[in-house]
Amino acid sequence: MTDDYSTPGGLQAAAAIPVGQARMPLGARRIILIGSLGVLAGILAGRYYFGGLVLASAGITLVALALSYQTGKPWFSRLSWLVVAAGALWTATTAGYWWLIDAAADASSGSSENASLVFYLGIAALVVMLGATLSAAILRATRGRRLIRS
Repeated sequence: MTDDYSTPGGLQAAAAIPVGQARMPLGARRIILIGSLGVLAGILAGRYYFGGLVLASAGITLVALALSYQTGKPWFSRLSWLVVAAGALWTATTAGYWWLIDAAADASSGSSENASLVFYLGIAALVVMLGATLSAAILRATRGRRLIRS
């Protein structure tokens, strides 16, 4: 049995796509691997230690960063910088919220009013991060279609 690479699904069709557009950049793929490991370790640690959720949120931020790449060089877009800033704020507010709740539990008192402010700030940062990641993916897909058509 011989392989016919001249078929539409063969190597010639794959070679027709420019290398920069065919695949996710190597740096983004590495960041996804590291972020995925952070999410898994954070989820496992979160069952026993609440601070593991900080590790999980950092991993989710890394995965969102990697998914917000643009084609071409540099692959880090303006939206990627927005994802980094919002993700860092979300991770910091997750750590701050955890610290406030832990301090209230140690003092055997109710949570402070700052806890709700930190919580809502973290939710806003998460929404911005996810919105920027989705926007970057949509822009990349629509630009890719325009390049293929022309």
